[in-house]
This record gives sequence, C-alpha cells and structure tokens, in this order.
Amino acid sequence: MTRSGRRSSAALGLRLAALLCLTLVAAPSRAAGAAPRVYDAPAAAESGAAAPSVPPEYLTQDLGWIELAYHPSTRERVRPLFSRADAVRAELGALLGREALVAPVKVRIAASPAELDRLVPGGVAGPATAVSFGALRLAVLSDAPRLGVDAPDLESAFRHALAHLALDEATGGASIPRWFHEGFAAHAAGDGVARRAQRLSIAALRGQLLPLDELEASLSGAGDAAGSLAHAQAADVVRYLVDVERRQRFTRALEQVRAGAPLATALEAAYASTGSELELAWRADVARRYGFVPVLAGSLLLIALLVAGRLAVQRLRARRSLPPPAPRRRLRAAREAVEMRPRSSRPSTAQLVATLGARHRSDGDGDADVPKVEHNGQWHTLH
Repeated sequence: MTRSGRRSSAALGLRLAALLCLTLVAAPSRAAGAAPRVYDAPAAAESGAAAPSVPPEYLTQDLGWIELAYHPSTRERVRPLFSRADAVRAELGALLGREALVAPVKVRIAASPAELDRLVPGGVAGPATAVSFGALRLAVLSDAPRLGVDAPDLESAFRHALAHLALDEATGGASIPRWFHEGFAAHAAGDGVARRAQRLSIAALRGQLLPLDELEASLSGAGDAAGSLAHAQAADVVRYLVDVERRQRFTRALEQVRAGAPLATALEAAYASTGSELELAWRADVARRYGFVPVLAGSLLLIALLVAGRLAVQRLRARRSLPPPAPRRRLRAAREAVEMRPRSSRPSTAQLVATLGARHRSDGDGDADVPKVEHNGQWHTLH
C-alpha cells in the first residue's frame, strides 16, 4: 500500500473509531437512561406515558397481531394495508433473521397532523407525520402532510413505523444510535430508493461521502432528513450490513445488542472486522454500486439505446416515404390495369368459331364444316 493509501486508511480508521466511541458514550445501561432517539421513534412513551384513547368515531380492524384504528375519512387509503400487513411483517422478519412483531401492535391513523398530535403520548410528534413508540408497541400516522411538506405515502410510512417497532423488539429496547435506527427503518420501508441512489452516486463521484462519525449528529432532528445525504448514507450502511450474504452476521449483532453489548462492539464481533475495516468495505461497495463506473456504464447504455431507437425510427420513416422499386411499380401497374379493365361480354375464340360456323351453314356454304374467321374485312378458313 502506498503512503497516501495508508494515510487515507488511518484517517478512515480514526473517523470510525470516533463513531464507535460516540456509540459507546451514547449507549449507557438501560437503567442509567436512554441515549438520544431518532425523531420519529422517540423515547418519551418509555417514561410511563400512556397512549390516548381512540376517538369514538374511529373504525377498527383487528388482524390478530395488529390492530388498526383509523378515521372514517381515511378508509379507502387504509384498507389496502389490511391485506399487506402480513407481508410487511414477514419482510421485517426476513431482514432481522427472527420472527418480527410477536407481541400485539397498535396502529392509529389520523386524518390530519393536528389529530395525530392528540393521539401521541404527551404530544411529542413534533414535525413527524408517523411516530413509533417501542415500549408501547404503538405507531401513530397521519394521512395528511404538515404545512409545506409533501403528502406522505401511507404504505411507506406504515412500513417505516413498523420497522422501528420491529427493531426495538429485536434488540429488547436497547439504546441504539440514531443513524442505525433510522437507517434500518428507511431501508426496510424502501424510502426514496431512486433519490437515495442519486445522492449517493453524486457524493461518490465528487468524493463527498460523509465520514460515518458525522451521521449521528446529522440525524439529530427531522428537517430534510428523508432527503439528506446523511439519511441516504445511514440507510445504505444498513443495506450493506443486512445484505443477504451478511444477513446472519447482522442477526448475531442484534442478538448481542439484545444481550447488553453496545452496537459498535456487537458489529465488530459479528462481522469479525474492526470499525475501520467495515467502513472501508462499505465505501468500496458504494463505489461499485454508485460510483463512476456504474454511472458511466449506465449512461452509455442509455445513450446507445436512444441512438438505436432514433435510427430505427428514421429507417422506418424513410421506407414509408420512398417509392417502390421499378419492377415492383410495373407489376403493380399491370395488376391495377387488369383490375380496372371493364369486364365486357367479349366472346372467346371458341365462341367465335362456333358462331361463324353456324352462320356459314345457314348461308349454304359448301365449306360449312370448315371453320372460318373474319380479319380486316376478309374471311379466312381455319385449316
């Protein structure tokens, strides 16, 4: 390795070491108190606050493991969730490597953000339109956006909220860094995959990927978190850790966290890698997936397809505008002439011969049995 390469690796190692230190500091024992939580999965409900009662006008659908209560005006948008809830639960279980959401879950779907604020424990929704409370196994969603925010995708918000609950359940409510909690929920819900890939691609091309030790501070509040580079990186780091070939290691790491190990320690033990090695491996994966070569190859392929399509259209137009070849024109003209010729009752040769023979027999011609024809005013005997 070159000197500059060793310096780069050392710098990355120091950055991840700082992240791991922050994780250790931010993960005290459960008895000592909780570390800062991600804004849409707050810990306020874990202090003993109870969930407000469901308004009497709400409709309820009980699917056994999950109970959905929703405002009547949201019925048409909520009903598709009834048939998809089991699939969401199964997908979360596959990601976690264990059965997900074993204990009953309650979901409340409000018609507006103001109504959502009345349904969350202690009114701690803040700027969020979907909030999860792990200790209460409760998720509260709004079917309408807050002022100045895009309308929420209800199914995506539903998946995101359940992912927070499933991760809390899998880790036993352990204190987990915000970037990991939000990254898992965003990856599990498939939040803005195309936009996330675009941000990571641009950042990788420009060498602007954030050091992992900056993710925690970048996700301290809502803001534009869902569209930020930090949010995209958090989701992609989890995507790398939970990828199929590393799924069992991810599950072992969560089991160690559930047993009381800090996340950083659990990740190092499960993946048999130091923090710096994990960061370098993730960066290498980002370069392959979103870096210059994939982007260039994709762009060239797109350009080639566009050029080929345009040439095909031009050839088709040229064929339609050119006249047919000369032999084909003559053949077509002859066919049209035959078709346009009037079908008169002109007698055939056999009919002419029969008629002329009959005429000569009636005139007493001695050669009556010999057929004759008229041509240019003269009669000719056919021999």
